[in-house]
Amino acid sequence: MSLSTPQITAQLERVLSSDATAQVVAIRAATRQVWPDSVTQHGRQFQLRWCESSLAIREALCDMEQQDPAVSGLIVLTPLSTHEIAEDIAARLSRARVFQPEGWDIVRLMFEAKETDARLGKFAWMPQALIDGASQGPYQPVANGFLDLETAWREVLARFLGIEAARPDAVALLQWSTTPDADARLRPLPAAMRTDILAWLAETAGMAGAMVLGCVEAGRTSDALPLGLVSGVVFAADGEGQAALGQAAIRLERFVNDKHVGVTEGRTWALAAGQVVRSQGLEACRPMLERADSLLRDLRIPEFAQLSDVLPSALDQRLTAFARALRAHSVEPTEANLRQVETHADRALGHALLNDQKARMERVEMARRLARWLLSPMPSGASLTDSVEWQADEGAYVDWARFRLLGGDELTELSDSYIACRQAVIARRNAFARPFADGLVQWNAQTPADTGRIVPLERVLDKVLSPIAASQPTLLLVMDGLSNSIFRELFSRVGGLGWQELVPEILGKPFVGVAAVPTITEVSRATLLFGRLTVGTQAQEKAGFAAHGGLLAHSRAEHPPKVFHKGDLSDAGSLAPEVRAALANQRQQVVAVVYNAVDDHLSGPDQLSQRWALEDLRLLLPLLREARESRRAVVITADHGHLLEDGTTQVPGGESDRWRLSKTATSPQEIAISGGRVVTGDGSNAVVCLWGESSRYAGRKNGYHGGLSPQEITVPLSVFVPSGVNLSGWAPAPPNQPEWWELPPILREPKAVPLAPPQPRATRKKPVQTEAQPGLFAPVDLPPLTPAPKGAVPDDWIGGLLSSPIYASQRQLAARVALSDEDMRRLLEALAERGGKLSQSALANRLALAEVRVRGQLSAVRRVLNVDQAAVLTVDEAAGSVDLNIALLQQQFKLPRQGEGR
Repeated sequence: MSLSTPQITAQLERVLSSDATAQVVAIRAATRQVWPDSVTQHGRQFQLRWCESSLAIREALCDMEQQDPAVSGLIVLTPLSTHEIAEDIAARLSRARVFQPEGWDIVRLMFEAKETDARLGKFAWMPQALIDGASQGPYQPVANGFLDLETAWREVLARFLGIEAARPDAVALLQWSTTPDADARLRPLPAAMRTDILAWLAETAGMAGAMVLGCVEAGRTSDALPLGLVSGVVFAADGEGQAALGQAAIRLERFVNDKHVGVTEGRTWALAAGQVVRSQGLEACRPMLERADSLLRDLRIPEFAQLSDVLPSALDQRLTAFARALRAHSVEPTEANLRQVETHADRALGHALLNDQKARMERVEMARRLARWLLSPMPSGASLTDSVEWQADEGAYVDWARFRLLGGDELTELSDSYIACRQAVIARRNAFARPFADGLVQWNAQTPADTGRIVPLERVLDKVLSPIAASQPTLLLVMDGLSNSIFRELFSRVGGLGWQELVPEILGKPFVGVAAVPTITEVSRATLLFGRLTVGTQAQEKAGFAAHGGLLAHSRAEHPPKVFHKGDLSDAGSLAPEVRAALANQRQQVVAVVYNAVDDHLSGPDQLSQRWALEDLRLLLPLLREARESRRAVVITADHGHLLEDGTTQVPGGESDRWRLSKTATSPQEIAISGGRVVTGDGSNAVVCLWGESSRYAGRKNGYHGGLSPQEITVPLSVFVPSGVNLSGWAPAPPNQPEWWELPPILREPKAVPLAPPQPRATRKKPVQTEAQPGLFAPVDLPPLTPAPKGAVPDDWIGGLLSSPIYASQRQLAARVALSDEDMRRLLEALAERGGKLSQSALANRLALAEVRVRGQLSAVRRVLNVDQAAVLTVDEAAGSVDLNIALLQQQFKLPRQGEGR
């Protein structure tokens, strides 16, 4: 038996603990080994000497008398036993003997144990291993002086393999297999020790652990995790019955030392592998994921990668399937094609790697929204009022989604599908744009009615700004070129900044501005800031705004309405002190700021994918903060909107983007408009404009304005106030998103996951088990949707509920917070039409209520419907979703189910 330095130290500790004055300690060692020159224990230094004979021991003892005073003791290491040395030599040794280190004695000493677990006796190699392992640091004393089996194994596995558990499960084994030195630590261990370690791990790690150990025995330790991921494909529930996967299961066995891999083993292994990937993170596991893709090719089933939620090739396959479904629907929008788009979008979005690729994920979501929109109704365009409102309420979201698809995807097929989707959107929008332009010409020829939501820009100061300024300090924020789509994107999360959007109580929706013609800054901005149709420069705009009668009526004489243009806003890269002072001054009732970031972007580089967020627009957040601190209401609008570049072609006829001075249209892309709200610098008040989305006069840019498209004509006109501020006649705005933007699928058909791999040759040798186990990496079960007939559900049970005696009792308990029968019916119908589940935003939208009011209603509804705490109506605040369990409601209120008699 070899004698290690830890054994020497442990034996010395044992001697000194009973005799602190011991000078010479003799320890038996069979052969000479490499030891240090000395060891230190209890603050004393002991020299180590190898002595093969009694004479050598005598010499060592003599030398000790002349040694360095710093060395206070001697350890004699000798192959001699006590009876083989002379009595006079023995008399000088501690306890007059040569100590024979006993393995478990030393181990007990190192653990400060009095007893050891009897089950440890069968592991003859363990004492030496624990003694050698002490070189990595001392052991913690054991509780109650008893060294048990678990503690011993925990230390062995931790110090020799780096596994920090006494009984590691499959997940711990897989994590260990991914460490670079896993094999290097296991392979050099003595054969008996290695065999017992593998047997112990097999016992503790279960059937998935057995698969990992099969990889270890086959010399494929580093493949244990990738093969687990591969098992998620081979044994996926959605792949059952595929002959190619059956053959792959047989081929898989050679990777695990010819162990049998059945459905249960494979799925358990895949489950553990998935846990490791989630715990370590996809980026850290990227090499393992790519290795799994390679192993799929080795097993000849790469086309089945789509069954995995984590493999890189699976994401490509799912996105490719989504691309094909989207392209088919874009070419021929039908309910059946939409179901395929929904299914494959859900599968793609269910892939874990897409969570780390936010831009790609967003494009899939936006494309799905557009696919829904392609089947939604829209106005003909003939009624300008309806069309303008549609552009503000729905068209803005169409444009938001559509322009997110610009730039395409790294997959060519998906990029082509996005192009097809955008072309379908453009075709549909162009079919709407011509009637819109014709309606605008007719509307312009009349005296535009000043009613409802539609506000011509020359009326904004009188109709919107002045009434608000009468009671509240106000900021007019004119964002040059701001389209409704960019406005909705920019201000979609403004609530988190302490702002709330308000709408006129009588309308329930925000105003919509209509630009003057042509839709250019010189005309529309001057018109807005003067409060009348005109053409003007910045200097003229300042004077015109300051002299507006309606605003002056609510301003102090020494602080007339004030405008800050682009050049006034910045000072050394920060918001100018003059702007801050004006906003903070409570005597300055009306301030206007012209902000040009959007208009400037139209002439910028088109290689960038622009995403609009308030924090990305310099000076805007400081501006809004100053307004919030001074409790100002903010009216946000624009002088005109714009069209973004999306495959336009240049047509002859003009030098400006989309308009020219003339009274006669000469091509189908043009339309002439004059008089009314048309203003030109030469006084002719007649122009020819492009009406569609696909043409321009000038060179290619990021975007264009000047024409008569809905995007250029309509502009946002919304009012925001700091949280806690109220305006008389105004109410919190309900969510503005259209149904197709946010609503979940209505109802679902049975799932059908299309897999079309080539059929391989017949399987050989072992059949594959087919136990029904849930697949870890199977696609997300979100099958296609089929619309429910409107009004079919509510008539059967909501009336019965409202007349139920149990409902009457619950309503009495809720007292004053209970909803009226009419409000309860509207809420339940909205949920029932969507299968019982909606987001809070979508529910608020359908009820035309602010989200904060819907939350209050939901609290009251839960008090009434959740009889005896039953989860009839649940609200997931984290996910923002509302779930109505109709079957449970019918049971709790003793209502007949649909199809049953009363």
